[in-house]
Amino acid sequence: MSTSLPQSFDEAIQQAQLAVRLALKDGRTRLQVEIQSTRRSSVGLAQPLTNVVPQPLTVVFGVGNADVAFNTWGEVPHNLLNIGERDFLGNTWQSLVLIDASSIDVEEVERYADQAQKRPFLMINNWPEAPTQTGIGRGPERRRQQFRGTVEVAYFLQAFRYRPAVLFRQYPAPWQIWEGSEGQYRLRAESEQPFTIKDLPSERLLNPLRSADLLFRGPLFFRTW
Repeated sequence: MSTSLPQSFDEAIQQAQLAVRLALKDGRTRLQVEIQSTRRSSVGLAQPLTNVVPQPLTVVFGVGNADVAFNTWGEVPHNLLNIGERDFLGNTWQSLVLIDASSIDVEEVERYADQAQKRPFLMINNWPEAPTQTGIGRGPERRRQQFRGTVEVAYFLQAFRYRPAVLFRQYPAPWQIWEGSEGQYRLRAESEQPFTIKDLPSERLLNPLRSADLLFRGPLFFRTW
């Protein structure tokens, strides 16, 4: 399958929808979609992705975001819950979608995944680091990595502030590293396994003003989106 970096949020969503459909067709039921950009909320990104899994569905959010979704989405035929409301989950749904959970919630995430059993369980923008990258203080690393081993990453798109790189995966294609220079990106590497932080291009040394600009405005890759 030939893949290329998306040029807009709409294109990224279309790619992610296709990836989820193909993964479900291949019998994958525990799926992950990550589009890591501060320029669009997880709630906004997730809504079109809920249309590609079997209905009816229940959508579970990180703490407090169910109210945000209700105000953003309006009336929807889905049951919307916060992550701590598992007692209200019921069993009438055909798919379970989990959005914007923190990596410190890994035990609760596992419980939801177990309740899904063989039904589709789609996680959207749940953890801010890539599958083989771990941040300090982001919960029990070993348990999180073990759980991730049971999940198929259907779509992953992450650009970096201080590295000229984009980490990308669109199921069923391999993981890819795209390296940027002067606004252009070329494919640098592919792997069937997720890359680690050591595989990415080195951080660039920038003057303080440039560093501050990247800190507050985010990666260059998303600037025109």
